[in-house]
Amino acid sequence: MLKEIVSQYTDSITIRRIKRKYKNSLLSKILVNYLLGKEKIYSDDGIIIYEDIIKVKLNKDAKNLLELPKDEIIEKLKKEKYFLIDCSLYNLHSKKGKESLKVQISQSLAVIRRYLFDINLIIINKDMDLSFLGKNMIKVFKNVNEIDFSKYNPVILDPYAEKELKEDEIKDFNLFLLGGIVDVGLNWERATEYLFRDLNFERRKIVLGDTIIGVPDRINLIIKILLETYYDKIPLEKAIVKNQGKKDIINRIFYELKKGSSVDEMLKYINISKEKLEEFIKRYKTK
Repeated sequence: MLKEIVSQYTDSITIRRIKRKYKNSLLSKILVNYLLGKEKIYSDDGIIIYEDIIKVKLNKDAKNLLELPKDEIIEKLKKEKYFLIDCSLYNLHSKKGKESLKVQISQSLAVIRRYLFDINLIIINKDMDLSFLGKNMIKVFKNVNEIDFSKYNPVILDPYAEKELKEDEIKDFNLFLLGGIVDVGLNWERATEYLFRDLNFERRKIVLGDTIIGVPDRINLIIKILLETYYDKIPLEKAIVKNQGKKDIINRIFYELKKGSSVDEMLKYINISKEKLEEFIKRYKTK
């Protein structure tokens, strides 16, 4: 959505050089760095090196600075989706769990920046050093009660919620609350419920077919699934399967085997080829 908003002000931007970190999501990374004051863009002509709504041109001698209305762009981004990660339980994690949580937060910011901007991420945190995120404009609060929720239509994403998140509800909710919880060496059952125990909001679980088994539990992947469903118009279940990791795939295979599902039925819920699935099942049954 960031690209669409910026396209209201210009149909092209020019840069002097391509940074190595721009290899993927080139345009989004340039625009994010521009809004952060880390990148200059120009109006000079140049060689078109990328095009996605906006043309990106390269001219090492560009001189004419392009000034876009940053405040206006950010105001428009405020009308988009928000994601809140509550890291209040950070100190209860193991060392490995803390590192994993940091990685997931960093990757969450990266995927949000592909579509939106830093202001669309809210973090509840009082113990974690967030310097690993570099320069940013993330909204950080020490306590969830500091937030004015009146301007949002929030939903708590909780694997133990009674109701399923329906695809058409994603457009209605504009703030998705997630627990900053990594299950490494600890039993975090119902931790999300505990984190948001004082908030009387709608609660939903993301399911694949009839169960949460096979749905990625990494924070960044949950956010990615929601962004792809809403902004890229990918059906929710397809986005879930597309983002499955090895653990999610194996867990779902065993679940489907216990149900007695056929290979074709399994393939609807598993990010794996038919050949590899049949090979896995054959090896499993011969053990």
